[in-house]
Amino acid sequence: MTTFKELLKKDGPILGLYVQSPDPYVVEMAKAAGFDFIRLDNEHILFDYSQLKELLRVAVLLRMPCQIRVSDLTDVTKLLDAGATGIVVPDVNTPEKARKAVSLVKYHPLGERGVYNLPSPVGRYLAAAGYETFDEYVKAANDIVTLTIQVEDVKAAAYIDEIVSTPGVDMISSGKGDISQSVGKPGQTNDPEVVEFEKLLVRKALEHGKTPVLLARGPDYVSEMLKTGVKVFTAGPDELIFANALKSFVNNYKQQ
Repeated sequence: MTTFKELLKKDGPILGLYVQSPDPYVVEMAKAAGFDFIRLDNEHILFDYSQLKELLRVAVLLRMPCQIRVSDLTDVTKLLDAGATGIVVPDVNTPEKARKAVSLVKYHPLGERGVYNLPSPVGRYLAAAGYETFDEYVKAANDIVTLTIQVEDVKAAAYIDEIVSTPGVDMISSGKGDISQSVGKPGQTNDPEVVEFEKLLVRKALEHGKTPVLLARGPDYVSEMLKTGVKVFTAGPDELIFANALKSFVNNYKQQ
C-alpha cells in the first residue's frame, strides 16, 4: 500500500476522488484513471456497512489509499479495522474535538485506538498496510493511518493554532459550505470572509508542518495553489464527474 507519506514525496498535485456511489467498480475506475487516493463520503451519503465493506475490500486489493469521511466518531475503530487507511473528521472546531479524534484514530503513544490483536494474520487493516502480523502493523500504524480534520466554523480562528498543531493530526481541510453558514451566508462560498478563513487554515497548516487539503476547483486553481505549498486536492464527487462526462458525450454527438 502506498502511504500518504510516500505520496507526499511526489510532485503535486496529489489527487483524490470523493466517492459517493456504493458500486466498488468506481474504485477500480479511479485507480485506472490515475487518482492517487479515494475518499468515501460517509458523512452526507447513506452507505450501509456492507457497501463500505466492499468498497474498502476493493481498495485494499488495488492497494489504493482509502480515506473515509465520517459523520461522527462512533464507527472509527471498526472502519480502520476493515481496511481504511485514513479518517476524515468534519466540524473539528475546538482543540478538544481534535484531541478526541486523535485518541480514536491513533495507537499509543498518540492515542487510544482500540486494539484488535488476533492470533493469526487476518484483518483487512493488515493486508491494506502490507504487514503479516499485528505486532508489525501496530508499530507502523500511526504513520500509515492518516487523520484529516475539517475546520468549518470561523469561530475556530480563536483556537486555530492549538487545533492545527494537535499531535496526531496529519492533514487540515476546510469545508467552505459550512464555513459560509458560520458567517451567516449559507452557500456563498466565494464570500471574502469564507475565502480568508480558508487561507488562514492553509497558512496555519503549513506553519505547523501539517498537510493542507483543498477541493480541486479547476486546473488553474490547482496550479495557483501548488505555488503556495498545497499539494493534496480532492475532486468530485464521482457522481458529478460521471454526470458531466455523460452530458458532454451526448452534446458532442448532438451538436454535430
